[in-house]
Order: sequence, then C-alpha cells, then structure tokens
Amino acid sequence: MRYLILLRGVNVGGNHRVVMAELRQQLTDLGFSEVRSYIDSGNLLVDSPLALAEVQAAVTTLLATQYDFPVAALVIEKEAYLTDLAQVPEWWGAVGDLRHNALFFLPTFTAAMLESLRQKITTYDQIHYGQHALFWTAPAKQNYSRSLYAKLLPMALYSAVTIRNRNTALKLAMLLQK
Repeated sequence: MRYLILLRGVNVGGNHRVVMAELRQQLTDLGFSEVRSYIDSGNLLVDSPLALAEVQAAVTTLLATQYDFPVAALVIEKEAYLTDLAQVPEWWGAVGDLRHNALFFLPTFTAAMLESLRQKITTYDQIHYGQHALFWTAPAKQNYSRSLYAKLLPMALYSAVTIRNRNTALKLAMLLQK
C-alpha cells in the first residue's frame, strides 16, 4: 500500500529543521520502502504492507523520538488522497489571482472545529469539505483581510491542519500515481 505523509510546520523560516534525507533514511530503517520526499516542507511518500493505523503510529513515534520539537503528521492512503482530489469542484484553482489551498486534517482535528468554521465563513471564501481536507479558495490580495482564511491563525482549526497549496497538492497526487 502506498501512503502519503504530510508533516506540519517543518522547515518554515529556518525553524523546526527536519532534514528530509535523514528522515527518508529513518523511515527506510523502520521498514518502509520506496521512500521519497517532495520539496523540503514535509511531504513524503512510502510503501508499506502495514495498515493505516500502524503506519500513523510508527511515524508519530519516530517523529516524537527523533526530534526535540513537536512534529505533527498525517498519514493518508494513496486512494483516499486521490479520491478527495477527484471530488474537488472546478472553482478550486480556476481563478489565478486567488489562493487555492488544501488544509489536511491532522489526527488532532475534530468535527467541532468544522462546525465552528462553518458558522464564520464569509462571502470571500469558497470551501469544499473533503473526507481528509478542506479545499479552500480565498482572495490572494484584494479583500484577503476580509476573508475567513486570513483569520485562521488564532482558531483551534489552524493547529489541527497542515496546509498545502494547490500546486503542491496536485504534484503529490501525480507522485502517488508513479
């Protein structure tokens, strides 16, 4: 089974440095095969005969024991990821001067966070609720400060997701299919 591992908040602004080559080796040493990474922001692909819960537990334990700062991770099965992307509406990515991001649910994500979000959506935001992520389009410049997306930082939801832009999300889908 092929899995995608998405880390949150690593290698951002020189903080929480995770060397992808070292992490790839650590995952290989744990028995994962075909270990690859994409860019330096915590996107890894692995193959394993283990079940999803076992892979999530192994990755979580590895990160907790190898790094002296917290590293949250989501492990998602290839088919689940591709299914979520296949169901995204055409507006996600249709207009070039907007932000198109995927907010993937970490294990700490709760349904209550989603309900809180639904109550605050503005006319500047478009959100598709996927099984494993929110696919969000918001203004990039004009009216950005009026969008809910601009106000995510203090919300509980923010620390329970890991964000990838549309280009990265699509590239990861392509890599999963190779």
